[in-house]
Amino acid sequence: MAAAVSLACAGLAISPATFAGFPDAGVDDVQSLAQFKITFTKKFAVYLRDNKNAPFCKGYKVEKCPASAREFTSQVLYEPNTKVGRSGPHRDGDLVDEQMGADICKDGNSTTCKGYFSWTDEPILDAHFQWKEGGYQADGNPFDEGPTGQEEIHSQVVSFEIKPLSGDPSKNAIRAGTKAPCQARSLGEVESLNGDGFPAESFFQMYVDVDVDFDNNGSVDMVFFNQTGVGNTILGGDPLIIEATGLKSFPPKVIYQYTGGAADKFAHKLYLGQTNRAKSGEPQKNCDMAIDPNNELYEGDNKYVGWFRIATHGIGFGESNTKADQCQTGEDDIACFTRHFKSLPMAPIPENEDGPFPPDPKLVDIESFMAVAAGENVTLDWTTASEIDNAGFQIWRARKNEAGEYIDIVKLTNQLIPAQGVSHNGATYSYVDSGVVSGNTYYYAPEDVDFNGNSKIHLESIASATVK
Repeated sequence: MAAAVSLACAGLAISPATFAGFPDAGVDDVQSLAQFKITFTKKFAVYLRDNKNAPFCKGYKVEKCPASAREFTSQVLYEPNTKVGRSGPHRDGDLVDEQMGADICKDGNSTTCKGYFSWTDEPILDAHFQWKEGGYQADGNPFDEGPTGQEEIHSQVVSFEIKPLSGDPSKNAIRAGTKAPCQARSLGEVESLNGDGFPAESFFQMYVDVDVDFDNNGSVDMVFFNQTGVGNTILGGDPLIIEATGLKSFPPKVIYQYTGGAADKFAHKLYLGQTNRAKSGEPQKNCDMAIDPNNELYEGDNKYVGWFRIATHGIGFGESNTKADQCQTGEDDIACFTRHFKSLPMAPIPENEDGPFPPDPKLVDIESFMAVAAGENVTLDWTTASEIDNAGFQIWRARKNEAGEYIDIVKLTNQLIPAQGVSHNGATYSYVDSGVVSGNTYYYAPEDVDFNGNSKIHLESIASATVK
């Protein structure tokens, strides 16, 4: 039943001028890309190694297996027809948003709705979203909840089953909506950034089934899922939150990124499903958690077997050239999407499962930092051995007076040089200082900045260069 029908039944009338931006309800049917990284618990990784010939913890005892030896990263996955239903527009905090609920289109196209989710499915209220941090306030992630009165729509994943690109025999896949009958509904919101219509920001709270083919031999070895409620309910347990900004149209072309849990930013727990768990188009069956495979994996209520560390979903991305804001000139969709995935930090997991690490590990360990003068520029190149919770770098420059004291100290960068290292893997960076004068010797130091704004200037890495 359409939201317009709901309002008519309530005896309410809203002027068309109230909604100046977003189009009416519809279904976006688009190609999309996805990729994910999982870290398994120490015990489950060793079980997979010993029983499924999975390439985890080779040469390690259970308690000594580091997180880097328990990671599973999918290849780039593709679907030609991901379907996302949209409601008609309303405003944040209005009657539809908080009391009536917005009806979501289930059948149609981007401009026309031919049928809605049934009334028994419940229209989507603001209360159905599991807001983190009191409402997605400014937290450094793509979606920041705007003020009351912003124009918005509610949305729901109709069908989503994304598989390896053509020619790859692997059965790795992510499923949601009608393709994951055991899961709760994956709901979302698109909110105007300027009050009405585009540009806009968006989030989804996702409930997914994940098929994993460890050896890529064309058969599903195990099925995993994030926690959900009973059956295909409107509210599940702890949803995976993915966020994006810069939406310019429906259907959008934008990369959603996983930003951690609803209550905190920790990685979501992953549960083991039964291998005959209901799949695409089947009725709900065998939706319970799988039986402990070796009676040693689970302790008390800790029945999870791993965590989602990184996940991305490129709506409107496929095997074509791109015009998305997140991409560089000349990049095709796959290259752009892959670069974006590699740039994201991994969501944190419990400390006792993340190690073992060397005593008192450095959050950012700079392996080398060099300055080379060439012509009218000084080029800085540096390499990190590890980066934990690193948002990016700033660059500082100084000169020395005759007494050897630093003078003319200035921060060269106006914004962060984004971090490229992930967890305990480092990366290589470069920066060109073009504001130099011939005959001067300049001294440079990098500053790392974490996601809370804390920083450290690496004075131990100062490098100098003389411009001739």
